[in-house]
Amino acid sequence: MFGRYVLTRSLGSGGMGAVYEATHVDLKKRVAIKTLLPEVADNEQARARFLREGEAVARLRHPNVVDITDVGFVGEVPYLVMELLDGEDLGHLLDRQRVIPLDALVDLMLPVLDAVSAAHEVGVVHRDLKP
Repeated sequence: MFGRYVLTRSLGSGGMGAVYEATHVDLKKRVAIKTLLPEVADNEQARARFLREGEAVARLRHPNVVDITDVGFVGEVPYLVMELLDGEDLGHLLDRQRVIPLDALVDLMLPVLDAVSAAHEVGVVHRDLKP
């Protein structure tokens, strides 16, 4: 349990945080939850930056930007709740396919660039794009 959510599985982690698949207990809705790692959550600046990230993304309304639906703390650990997307991420695609034909690569990247442009239009600069 993580607050009102049942964590189902880990989707990935990095130097500062982790992302989990979860289900809202009352709504029975599957979501993704991003948390700061406990050792990072102790840092007040890291917590503030994390919550600003959630606020910034929540301002965006774009079909290629994940929707943030909740933000909060469980104990001392801040979290963001976002829509759970199905499909394969670019990192796994590259592991599986190694070389992507140019026309397919353009089809993949144009929506990404459109989303980054939409973020820039509302003053959000993404500093950590990942596959």
